[in-house]
Amino acid sequence: MSEGSVGDAILLSAFVIHPSMTSEPGVGWQFALATGRVAAQRGLRVLVVTNRRSYDSSVDAIPDELRATIELVCVDLPVDPPFFRWHYPRFTRLEHEWWVRHARRTVRRLAATNRIVYAHHVTFATELLGTPITALDDTTLRVWGPVGAGGVASVFLLRPRHVGGLVQAAAQAARTVVIRLVARRVTRRCDLVLAQNESAARALGGSRVPHRIFSNVVVEETRFGVDRSPRAADDGGLKLLYVGHVIPRKRPDIAVEILSSPHLQTATLEILGHADTPCADTLRRRIHELGLGERVRFHGNVSRDEVGAAMASADVLVHPSGREGASGVVGEATSVGLPVMCFAGTGAASVLRQCGGAGVVVDPRPTMSIDDMAVAVIAAARDTARPDVDWSTRRFERLARELIELADRRRGEP
Repeated sequence: MSEGSVGDAILLSAFVIHPSMTSEPGVGWQFALATGRVAAQRGLRVLVVTNRRSYDSSVDAIPDELRATIELVCVDLPVDPPFFRWHYPRFTRLEHEWWVRHARRTVRRLAATNRIVYAHHVTFATELLGTPITALDDTTLRVWGPVGAGGVASVFLLRPRHVGGLVQAAAQAARTVVIRLVARRVTRRCDLVLAQNESAARALGGSRVPHRIFSNVVVEETRFGVDRSPRAADDGGLKLLYVGHVIPRKRPDIAVEILSSPHLQTATLEILGHADTPCADTLRRRIHELGLGERVRFHGNVSRDEVGAAMASADVLVHPSGREGASGVVGEATSVGLPVMCFAGTGAASVLRQCGGAGVVVDPRPTMSIDDMAVAVIAAARDTARPDVDWSTRRFERLARELIELADRRRGEP
């Protein structure tokens, strides 16, 4: 596709998009489609600035009805090392910053040949990373976000304590301080900041730039259509579920350790997610030490349909993650009425509170014991609240309409 001609357009900065992946690439794709549907109704085009991998995986997947509206604009890097790949996430932030430097030139070129209604940086909007939309001048509405990782250092100090957890706690404490300083470098060049969660909103609170909470959770309406029947959790015989990578910052060890509590002596735990990690190896040894081998099952990476089926049959989603932006897993759980146990201050807690879903948000006090957390799990299982937030992409469409109207008001147009 060409880089367009003179006309009115919305510019999306989406470092990664992918029509079939989850997390950031999937959210970027959903933002592109939702914005495209709104733009088509207004006679606008959507210019999606992205990287080469995303362009190649998505350009042929644009729906026929949106091909005249959505235009992917690829920003190639002069050198593409082999470790810049989907499966080497440890280098992704480095690649992103290099991509931003080159994308800024592309953004300026697009602004010279199109009237940009508004520019929105939608994926990899992280407090410590840059965005190419700041290359635009003050005449264009610049929107950054959803932003925020929502980390809580005290979660990594909870028992069981280990060296990796202490390192995570120190890193999170340092990150919180740095964010307050670095994030303002970007916010002062934007006009609106969308925060993923309350933690991110507090970190950005010192900025004079308007901000609001908007989590990038997306749950397809047809994905989890099972109506669960709540059970009475009068004993410990609960079926617990953990969904996510088995890595230290998500604290899967807590999900395992609570099974050793007398309160949950007959509970079981299903672990869904990538488990080919050193953390998983350590966890398996701990499961053996505790004699929990018959009560814990690792399923590895599974399909979204399998996640939905597991949620429909589970009693509680145990989500002890210490750092994330907005938990899509928690959004999925609330969509089927599965209660959640998570920690205050995290992106998981923010999603649960936004939708009013069933579950318990636990204050990660240093004195908290495994028994305390087990009691919280049982309390979550007894909660039958129903969510009142629509996690479908209609939220993204409503946001696009609001941003168009905001941009029009800024230009004094009716």
